[in-house]
This record gives sequence, structure tokens and C-alpha cells, in this order.
Amino acid sequence: MFQIKLRQRSLHLTTIFLCGTLSHFAGAQTLQDNQWHGGIAIGGSYASSNNVAQTFNLSANGTKATQEDKLGLYSVVNYGSNTVNKVKTNTAQLLRIGGRYDYNMSANSFFFGGSELETNKIQNIDSRYSFNTGAGFKLIKTEDTSFDVFTGLGYSNTRFGTTIPPSPDSKKGVEFLFGEESTHKLSNTSSVKQRWAIYPGSSDIGTRSTFDISLATVVANGWTLNASAAVSYTSKPSNNFKRTNSLVTFGFGYKY
Repeated sequence: MFQIKLRQRSLHLTTIFLCGTLSHFAGAQTLQDNQWHGGIAIGGSYASSNNVAQTFNLSANGTKATQEDKLGLYSVVNYGSNTVNKVKTNTAQLLRIGGRYDYNMSANSFFFGGSELETNKIQNIDSRYSFNTGAGFKLIKTEDTSFDVFTGLGYSNTRFGTTIPPSPDSKKGVEFLFGEESTHKLSNTSSVKQRWAIYPGSSDIGTRSTFDISLATVVANGWTLNASAAVSYTSKPSNNFKRTNSLVTFGFGYKY
């Protein structure tokens, strides 16, 4: 097992065994056969010497598409702890589930609606739910490459754990959405996918942004090797937590 943890002023980088939520395997275009396609992965690590470090990770995603519409669902569980001198500290405690529905208004444009639920104890987020709706455009759509841009409007409600005044115990409000996503087929077995989104909100909730990129390679009989990176940013973290957090993952999974 291989694990690296690096903490800086505004960066938290963790390398663990995990199949990222954006790993959709080889193939730039989603199959429009009205069947579910996706993958599931489980991973973890355990190290024991003067201290004990362990991680557990589970992710799953699925997409069902036709020529008219597409439904995508995903979930992520990430847990980690470090024990030193019999004192246990959680290093990761994340649960996220969500989905998005796209309806094709034309060959190159679509309407979408999505929602997400999340709890992230390490970031002092007891719960967050959000939903958004908007429209997107398919700027590139070939057998090997797809590139979409989208924009919309949404609402988010975040409840924090223990807070220190003047930090609020919750934040909620309307937020805008601007983003882009692309998939490129590198070979018959490998593909890379990336997504960037920014959510400008009011002065009360601030602005948050996410960037995800992943590489997946099919090795045999549906089994895949995966590498991914994720960066999240919030302009108003709870209790002066770090504004930027990063996660780099390597692992394996199985597609269906």
C-alpha cells in the first residue's frame, strides 16, 4: 500500500487507493442504449509501526442514456484515521451521493437538473444539500472526444458542526453555476475525463468551485486501473478551515 499526506497552508493532498467518481472508463461517448453502464470500486490501506494509519474507500457510478435524455447517479465514501500513542484522529470522513438528469433539446443543446447530498466531518460539514438546473451546449461531439459547457441557477444549504463565533452554524442561499466537462478517448482501452464548475453565491454563502480529472484503463474482463485528482475551493470555510483541498487517487475497479 502507498499513502502520502502533505499539508501546506492552503493545500491538503492525500494519495490513497480509490476509484474516483469520475472514472467512466474507455469511450468518449455515452452509450445510448437505454441500459445502465458504470462501475464500482472498493479500496483501502493499512500501515502499522509507531503509529497506525488506515483508509477505506468506496465509489460507484451509473449512467442510463437514450437519444433523448440521460440519467447519471454517483456515490462516494471516504474514511481515514491515524492513531499515534493510542490517540485516534480521523483524517477523512466523507459521504456524497448525487445525480443529474439531462434532456436533449437538440443535437447540440440540453436542459439539466441535478442534486447532491454530502457530509464531510473533516471540513466541519455536518450536512449539505444542493440542487441546480440550467442548460448546456455540446461544442464537440465525435467518436473520440466530447466537450460540453453549461450554466444554470441553484440553491445550497450547508450545516456545520461545532463552530467558533463569528463563524455561522449554517449557510444557505441561491448560487449561480458555470462549468465545462470533456471526455477524450486515448486508445481502445484508455480514456481521460475532466470537469470544472464554479458556484458564485451571495456574500453570505460565498463562492465555491470544484475541478476533477481522471484517467481510466481497462486491463482485462472489465477490470480497470484508475488515477484521478480532485480540487475543491470555498471562499468562506467554517472556523477558518483551509479554503483549498486536493485529493489524488490511484486504484482499480470494475465496470458493468
